[in-house]
Amino acid sequence: AIQKGLTELTFTEHMEMFSGNFKRYPVSYMQQYFGNLARCREKFAGKLVLKAGVELGQGQLDREWEKTIIDLFPFDFIIGSVHKMDNVDMGKMAFADEAQTKRIIQQNLEYLWELVDTCDFDSLGHVDLVKRYAANHGIKVDLAEYPDQLMPILRRLAERGKALEINTSGLRGPIGETSPTLKYVKRFRELGGEYVTLGSDAHAAEDLGEGIQQAMELACQAGFSYFTFYKKRQPRLLQIY
Repeated sequence: AIQKGLTELTFTEHMEMFSGNFKRYPVSYMQQYFGNLARCREKFAGKLVLKAGVELGQGQLDREWEKTIIDLFPFDFIIGSVHKMDNVDMGKMAFADEAQTKRIIQQNLEYLWELVDTCDFDSLGHVDLVKRYAANHGIKVDLAEYPDQLMPILRRLAERGKALEINTSGLRGPIGETSPTLKYVKRFRELGGEYVTLGSDAHAAEDLGEGIQQAMELACQAGFSYFTFYKKRQPRLLQIY
């Protein structure tokens, strides 16, 4: 981050929620995260501002545990995401044919609606993540084919004053585009959305911050003059130049 000229960084560690009798992520998991974060803050003091974040997957499946974790730890920023359905990661699902892909998309949109309608988060992560995994099977997905489910999700997100993430990881993969693309960010704005966050979704150091400039330009094209970051879960706006 320092080599790339970044001044601030948020690590949004994954913490998944499950249905049924699946074992929960333990409190010690987050305690370890905050211990590591404290050491990094000490080591890079004066060089890099490090924020505390978490990416809660499928929070609606275990609202009690979601609330417990949020109440226990001083997060700056929380991403709400859907990575799994029926406790199976989308990356491991069989996009065998068009019919199966449609079933996965429908269930994914149902999960997203439940999350957006009920969960405690700041920004909705990679709303059309499903297209990334479908692309791995040579299948192109466009959520514009599901307006009756997608538009209420974006509208509810705006109503609750939550942010929409522009995730740039797709620019580095087979889909070759952000998640979501311009038309969805623009629609979110038209529905009253106030906040967009920008995330490189870097799981490797070399990907850190990649695509953020394109994300800024996309946000601007969608009608946003500012992008948002969070401190103690309060939105802060930075002008797009």
